Amino acid sequence: MRGFWASGGLLLAALPAPSIAQATTAAPPAASATPPPKAGPPEPAPFGEIVVTATRTEQSISKVPISISAFNQQALDLKGAKTLADVARFTPGLQFDNGSNQIAIRGISSNAGAGTTGIYIDDTPIQIRNLGFDSDDTLPAIFDLDRVEVLRGPQGTLFGAGSEGGTVRYITPQPGLDQYTSYSRAEVSSTAHGGMSWEVGSAIGGPIVDDKLGFRISAYHRHDSGWIDKTDYDGNVLDKNTNYANVTVIRGALTWAPAENFKITPSVQYQQRLTADDDFYVEGQSDPGRGVFKDSSPEYRRNPDHFVLPALKLDWKADAFEVVSNSSYFKRRNVSGYDGTVYDLSYYQTLDGRLPDANGDTPPLLTAKGIDPSVDYYLSPSVVTNKQRIFTQEVRIQSTNPGAPITWVAGIFYQDQHQLSREELVDPKGNQLFEQLFGMSLEDYFGAAADNDGPLPLYDGRDSYINQSKSREKQIAGFADVTWHITPTLSVTGGGRFEKVTYSFVNFADGPQNYGRTDASGHTSSTPFLPKANISWQIDRDDLLYGTYSRGFRPGGANAPVPYDACSDDFDGLGIKGAPSSYKSDTVDSFEVGTKNKLFDRKLSIEASAFTIQWKGIQQFVTLPECAIMYIDNLGKARARGFDIQLTGSPLPGVTLDMAMGYTDSRYTKTAQYESPTSILAVKGDSLGGAPWTVSLGAQYDFPAFGERGYARVDYQYASRSKRTKEMDPNAIASYDPGIVSSDATHFVGLRAGALVGGMNISLFVDNLLDSAPLLDRTHQGIDTLLYTDRTWRPRTVGLTASYRM
Repeated sequence: MRGFWASGGLLLAALPAPSIAQATTAAPPAASATPPPKAGPPEPAPFGEIVVTATRTEQSISKVPISISAFNQQALDLKGAKTLADVARFTPGLQFDNGSNQIAIRGISSNAGAGTTGIYIDDTPIQIRNLGFDSDDTLPAIFDLDRVEVLRGPQGTLFGAGSEGGTVRYITPQPGLDQYTSYSRAEVSSTAHGGMSWEVGSAIGGPIVDDKLGFRISAYHRHDSGWIDKTDYDGNVLDKNTNYANVTVIRGALTWAPAENFKITPSVQYQQRLTADDDFYVEGQSDPGRGVFKDSSPEYRRNPDHFVLPALKLDWKADAFEVVSNSSYFKRRNVSGYDGTVYDLSYYQTLDGRLPDANGDTPPLLTAKGIDPSVDYYLSPSVVTNKQRIFTQEVRIQSTNPGAPITWVAGIFYQDQHQLSREELVDPKGNQLFEQLFGMSLEDYFGAAADNDGPLPLYDGRDSYINQSKSREKQIAGFADVTWHITPTLSVTGGGRFEKVTYSFVNFADGPQNYGRTDASGHTSSTPFLPKANISWQIDRDDLLYGTYSRGFRPGGANAPVPYDACSDDFDGLGIKGAPSSYKSDTVDSFEVGTKNKLFDRKLSIEASAFTIQWKGIQQFVTLPECAIMYIDNLGKARARGFDIQLTGSPLPGVTLDMAMGYTDSRYTKTAQYESPTSILAVKGDSLGGAPWTVSLGAQYDFPAFGERGYARVDYQYASRSKRTKEMDPNAIASYDPGIVSSDATHFVGLRAGALVGGMNISLFVDNLLDSAPLLDRTHQGIDTLLYTDRTWRPRTVGLTASYRM
């Protein structure tokens, strides 16, 4: 696998009561709410309860003995959440990298190998394996959802491989058989230093034949403006706001009930997302404090990403049990890439044999402002194509009487996943550049450098490097989860999942930068057992204590070959003979204790948990610094410890306060290295990265306004400065870059104020009120260059939202 040289019309839901602001509860639908008296502020409604399916059966969230956050569509709208990045700001223990779509839950995250977080749309897992380079998970849009659930801690028993840190679930509304419902939303906004954004979407569902046949359809489109300008080397703007994005979602579902207790629900969801350019700007040309964001690269790093998900659900209920079958086929194509032009130049700048210029100098190819103007016009975009095809079949049978002394769920799971990853450096001007720099063609230079007796494959002027892998992964599993209610208040749960996973791949790599063609194939298999044990004590209707042990797992895989001729010096430095042909699975073991309470006549809701997680045999990238190629190996051990707490309260009539706080300390407990003393990749005590502290605070006031219901809300989120990761450790000799620094501590403030008029909710909002531009990510384009690119938040955005709910 090739490494990156550097590393790197309507609106808001009709919201009835202030309790909608809380992270884990929601007020009843607006249609059932009674308007408050107009003479004074409305009385706060009792805390509502979101019903979740985290245990594969429906339960009120306050009765589920695991750490979970859930947001229904009304709460998501009130908080202005349109993506998982927005949800993460309100969720303790969850961190999201908007640059790579990387999800970390309780510090467990890795961009190497199989995914560490399960991502589900209903009952279909859609997470991707990092087969090659830039294999990012898709990012479902948030519109017309029943809820988003975030399950913290490994969920291997019920959700299988990949749910090591936890699971994120997008749950869609089902067709109604007895009443019509609808939801519509529209928005328009303006971004400081950028342009106009807008969205429109609508959903409707209900019976076609009462109690027999129902439907639900929805359509949604959103345009997010850009705010970064393309410039030349001198900073002159060539193209404004190039990092805009569009997303379109269409979904349809039917439910047919041929018998009283039997439902058949086919559905299909389509999403198309296009990001016209990424959010990185050149540090040497920009001034974030003044709202100046410029990118001098000649590349537009477009990222089209679309998927289609047809599914079929069968649900049959008997007197004492229910049988549920889910069949689905997920098909996705994503084209992304890094800045191949800058990557190539940062690499070529390190090569020997440069010709002097007219002054007898060899100036750098890259400066702090971009590509040195003495270099002839050069463009070598990277094109990274990732495809997924996943067939999933799950059948489970579960008890339906929650009052029975024993409740249970059991099932079988099958998945067949095909994946393709192709990385190309499209280099039509490669020979022209090499004639200028070295006085010979690109092919001749690398042929001589490789000391290759035979001729290299003919360079056709397209790809100076190509690496393509195709893989197939098959999983079959049986699982069970049984709860014995020893007394009406004391319960114990035992569960387990036995899996067999097989993985195979074929690969080829070619091009002058690869020193010729290589071919390979490989396969691995594993048969893990994932146990779970839980004890819970429902002290009374308002107080729950629990403790849980669980194990998570992700399967191993195989590496594409690393050309020895290109990387022999790196292998010698690491003290190894070459890259391993495969890597093993890794596992986590988690211990958690938690409590859920309602206090002061149910005016205060508390959910809290503490955890410790042990991570063994971590799959991670090993970067070979000289040849700029990386592979995956199992190196090091780590542990994560911390806690999370969520509070929601109503101290005064019309006032709702909420807080979500998380602390995670994740670090290596064993040095990751080969036998060579200079091969250290991470030192015992090094952090796994991420912000240790996250805090979200919210306050809402509901009041009568001109005969209607008004509300005003403020939200504040804080994340502490990120810990230095292993790639930033001076002891990590093979990959240390002093130019890479940790991200800043962040402070995000949002405001929203509006009125409820019948089923309509109209509101004004401000996101990023302080117009804050913290450093979220810094990329060094080659250790030997002065060129840095940074990423930050979208600047202050002011807008108007209108929604209607029936």
